[in-house]
Amino acid sequence: MASLIMISNPVRNSKRLLAQTAIAGSFALAATSMSAHAEAPNVVTTIKPLHSIASAVMDGVGKPHIIIDGAASPHGFALKPSQAFLLQGADVVFWIGPSLSASLAKPISAMAADATTVELMDVASIDHLPYREGANFDAHDHGDHEDHASHEDHDEHEEHADHDEHESHDDHEEHADHEGHDDHSEHADHKDHDTHEDHAEEHDEHEHEGAEEEHAHSEHAHDDEEEHEKHGDAGHADEHGHDHDGAMDPHIWLNPDNGIAIAGAMAETLAKADPDNAEIYKKNAAAFAERMETLETKIAETLKPVEGKKFVVFHDAYHHFEHHFDFEASGAITISPETVASANRVAEIQDQIKDLSVTCVFQEPQFDAKLVDVVLEGSDARKGTLDPLGTELDNGADLYPELLSSLSASLNSCLSGQS
Repeated sequence: MASLIMISNPVRNSKRLLAQTAIAGSFALAATSMSAHAEAPNVVTTIKPLHSIASAVMDGVGKPHIIIDGAASPHGFALKPSQAFLLQGADVVFWIGPSLSASLAKPISAMAADATTVELMDVASIDHLPYREGANFDAHDHGDHEDHASHEDHDEHEEHADHDEHESHDDHEEHADHEGHDDHSEHADHKDHDTHEDHAEEHDEHEHEGAEEEHAHSEHAHDDEEEHEKHGDAGHADEHGHDHDGAMDPHIWLNPDNGIAIAGAMAETLAKADPDNAEIYKKNAAAFAERMETLETKIAETLKPVEGKKFVVFHDAYHHFEHHFDFEASGAITISPETVASANRVAEIQDQIKDLSVTCVFQEPQFDAKLVDVVLEGSDARKGTLDPLGTELDNGADLYPELLSSLSASLNSCLSGQS
């Protein structure tokens, strides 16, 4: 039998070798890319604004994950089983803290026990503000809370101390002289509202029947008796009945300075978790800070034409934004979205809208707008929308600056009558 002799083709073999080399190179490149991606920390964030800031800081290294996405609210959020794996595989977790999303405290502690967890409310460079009290923010003048808290201005209090109609009351004289009144000092610092309630009840026992002006004066030293009566009857009980007494407002990201502080804290944490990319994190955080500084100027320009216009928000989520840009709201329909506004509070807000000539009442996309419609009944005020989370904005590094810009644009649009 004749044997077959195969003659190799050197050209064909050369092409085949080149193809195999190219394929091997492609696999090597893909493997290198996957390896580099795997080396980036597995970062988990809770809300959209934090995810955005983390995205900016991690740009060029990796992408963070998010738990509370879309129209979900961090208030009372329920973690789904399908989301648990994010925490279980986390290297780093960034969240505001239990004051914003208490329901995540246990899952983060249990499922991300091995991760580095950063509670951003505890970051030293964060500017904090207390929750405002009652439905009427103007009445408490919390735009300058530090002056109110330290009682640097005692004119109204001195008038209270000198009031002639109470000279015969020993208890009131002790109160006027501030002798032995540690409880009253605590009220001045806004640290113990329960003591204030006891004082108000004790003081009411000494009041003359029908002295309505004194009742208003003794509780908060308001000059406007009628305004206080509305606050004192319906709002005062609510003021001391909510869960925020003495607490700090957790919506810290709405102050752009806090946004910069958050980015800095993230960069520092990630640099320790991933030293190889430390310089990238720090560089990205610096670029983020520059972007925020430029944005602040634009936001201030957007708000200036409607400066001084009165508005009411759905819940007290915007204090950090308002305070930073000196553009304070007049009140909130509810202190917390977890608490249903009482009929008395709704009536108080309705009176406030009329008395203060409020221009706009703002709803939020995370919550039912029916309550806002009820509040607006019988008034000429317009309805607008403010979103503290960027519900309808695309996730990513641009969401956070777009969120702040959208707040100023929404305020301008409604208050100027364009919406």
